[in-house]
Amino acid sequence: MSFNRRIMKYQLIIFVLFLSACQQKSDLKTAPETEIPERKPNEERQDTIETQQGQNQLDSTTIQYDTKLFNEIQTDTIEFMDYNDDFDYGYLNGRKKGKNLSFVYNWYWTENQEYNFRPGDLIQVEWKMDSILMAGDEEVVNVVERALDAKKIASGNLPIHFLTREDSYDESVKANISSMVINQSYLHNISEPERAALGYIAFDIGNECQWGYDSQGKRALYCQIVTALNLDYQCSDTQLDFLRKWFTKDRVANEKLKSCPTIPNTATIQSTFDEILIQKDESNKTITVNSKITGINIRESKSWKWSQTDVFEYSQDNIALIDSKKSELTESKIDLNPDHDTNNDL
Repeated sequence: MSFNRRIMKYQLIIFVLFLSACQQKSDLKTAPETEIPERKPNEERQDTIETQQGQNQLDSTTIQYDTKLFNEIQTDTIEFMDYNDDFDYGYLNGRKKGKNLSFVYNWYWTENQEYNFRPGDLIQVEWKMDSILMAGDEEVVNVVERALDAKKIASGNLPIHFLTREDSYDESVKANISSMVINQSYLHNISEPERAALGYIAFDIGNECQWGYDSQGKRALYCQIVTALNLDYQCSDTQLDFLRKWFTKDRVANEKLKSCPTIPNTATIQSTFDEILIQKDESNKTITVNSKITGINIRESKSWKWSQTDVFEYSQDNIALIDSKKSELTESKIDLNPDHDTNNDL
C-alpha cells in the first residue's frame, strides 16, 4: 500500500508542474513588428570646385591656390620655348624673368599658323586656374594654369636646337647607345631656306644612315636628317633637285653637289653630328648653323671632334653659303672593346 501511495504522490507533483508551465506560456507576449521606414534618395549636389575638393584628393600644388580665383582670367607676356604633346594634356612651355612656366592648352598649333610660335618669340597668354583629372586615377585632381588664348607680339631671334643626342639602353647589345634626337616641333615651323641650309650641311656628313629599298625596290640609303627634312633618301632626285634649285647661284655649293657621298652607319671611317643649332635672322636675311661633329676610324681605333659654323644668306627663292669656319681637330684613341683589360698584354 505504501508503494501505491508514493506513485500517486509523484503523479500529483507532475500534474502541478504541468499546470504551472502552461500558465507561464500564456503570460508571454508576441513582439510587435518593426516598421521599416522607406529610404529616400540623396539630394543631388552640384559638381563645383568646392565639392570636388571635398570628394577628391588634391596634390600639394593646390595648397597655394585659392579656389575663388578659378574664374579670374589673367594675362602674362612670356618668352615661348616649345610645345610638349607627349602627355595626356598638351603643354605650352615658356619663360618669364628666369622662371619656367607651363600652361595646359587646347588648340591645334600644327594646323593654325597663329599659334605656330618659334622659340624665343614673345607671346601674350590669357590663362586661368583650372583643375584636371589625372589619367588612370580619377580620384586625383591637379590644379594647373590653363591657357585660353595666346598671340605673338614680337619675333624672337634665338638659336634653336635642331639636333641633340640622347643615350638609351639597347637590350640587344646590353649597352647604352647614343642616338640622334631631332626637334620635331621645329620642323612644323621650318622655312624653305632653313630646310636648304640644314640639307646642305648634312649632305656629306653621316646622320645615322641605313641601307634599305625605295618604293620601286631600288637600294637606297635612308638618313635621319634627310628624311626629317622630307628630302626622301640620300642622293635621291628629290634631295638633289631641291638643293640645286636653292643653291643655283652658289658656284661652290653646286660643285659640291656634283658628287653625292653615301656613308652608312656601318662604315669603317665616318663622321656624325652630335649637335646642331640653327638661328634665322630675318632682318639681315641670314641663317647661321652651328654644329658639333665626331669622326671615327674603327680600323685604327681613332676618333676626332670639331665644331663648325656655317652662315648662309638667303632671299625668297635662293640661298648661298657666305662664311664657314671650323675649329681645330681634337683627336683621341678609342677602345672598341669595353671589356678589354688594359693591363693584359695578350
